[in-house]
Amino acid sequence: MLDFYFDSVVRKRQICHGPLAEHINGLAAELQQASYARTTARRLLSIIGQFNGYMRLVGLDPDDIDEVAAARFLEDALVPDGFCREGPRAMRHLLGYLRSRGVIAPSQPAMPHPFATILEGFDHYLRDVRGLAPSTRQHSVAGAQLLIDWLRERYGHEALTRLVGTDVLEFITERFSQYKSRSSRAHVGSQMRGFLKYLYASGTITTDLVRTVPCVSTPRLASLPRALPWEEVRALIDGVDTSHPDGIRDKAILLLLATLGLRSGELRTLEFGHINWRTAEIRLPHTKTRRERVLPLVHEVGAALADYVLHGRPTVDVRQIFLRHGPRPGPIKTANTIIWIVRRHLNHAGLKHRRGGAHMLRHSLATRMVNAGVPIKSVADVLGHSSINTTAIYTKVDTTTLATVALPFPGGAR
Repeated sequence: MLDFYFDSVVRKRQICHGPLAEHINGLAAELQQASYARTTARRLLSIIGQFNGYMRLVGLDPDDIDEVAAARFLEDALVPDGFCREGPRAMRHLLGYLRSRGVIAPSQPAMPHPFATILEGFDHYLRDVRGLAPSTRQHSVAGAQLLIDWLRERYGHEALTRLVGTDVLEFITERFSQYKSRSSRAHVGSQMRGFLKYLYASGTITTDLVRTVPCVSTPRLASLPRALPWEEVRALIDGVDTSHPDGIRDKAILLLLATLGLRSGELRTLEFGHINWRTAEIRLPHTKTRRERVLPLVHEVGAALADYVLHGRPTVDVRQIFLRHGPRPGPIKTANTIIWIVRRHLNHAGLKHRRGGAHMLRHSLATRMVNAGVPIKSVADVLGHSSINTTAIYTKVDTTTLATVALPFPGGAR
């Protein structure tokens, strides 16, 4: 199965040269069955090949492999640096595969966190009271756990009962030092205030410490939204090769992003029941603001969707319209898939953009609407903003209106 990912005989020999030789092909087959992209699987297998060579050099046998050995390899031996980001995932795949085959002992169950009840209660608070999305809750709970673990090193099991304002200030100062941008520091501060507010409301702490978290000044209108001119957006869409199913899917995705301003999550959860072909409408019940949004199904978008459903979409009994393709097709589960679809076509169209993604096309739509004189309330309705203040940033890129209020140069043109 390694032949599916590598053509070079020398490269395959390098990956298999070591104590894991008899397991490499089975692991490669498992990656293929899991519908991993070929480039991703090649990176994972290359890292596992490096680990195989590392085992040979340090004298490790397959039954000696565990999380400690994997961590030591990731810290000391993994090269080149570009692979470090994929290293932990490659090691998790390897350990899981070897355990499923009985080559190494099962993993020991992780000890529950001493403050697991507090963290679980905070997660429920974020879900039921704040109405936050799962990914946002996950990051907030992770930030709360960092504070708790930091306090445990000081106070042990009394970590929260002995918490005072100076602790919060010292901890948040350390966190701020890890980030350069104001927006990142403001985000960390917001997470911390949310956790402290929960601790006080739940009676876990008796003093309201929210005010001890420093405020980071981040002027809302200090930056411009990342956007492409409509001519470049049009070139991006028209440049998609629709001679194969991936291209048919990608064109429909780009059209929904660029002409209707869908968010990545709304696109991934778009279902057949959300589209009313008779009235030419798309209803989005699962939006970020928890409000249903109704958008017009314009002709070009409808034609692209119909083309994908009839000629490009794999026959899979799931409600989601857009699927990942491959040996085991299924719903698109992460935002990264949408990001890479957009970036791949940006590169193909010669539109290099360092942070290009789904949201950039959403910004491009809003910028185009504002420049065309569409009322700001209508722009907010299309984008699904609960507050018109969120949409106000696009007035900064309204070059048409700004040109009419420009003052003449004193003394006239020279």
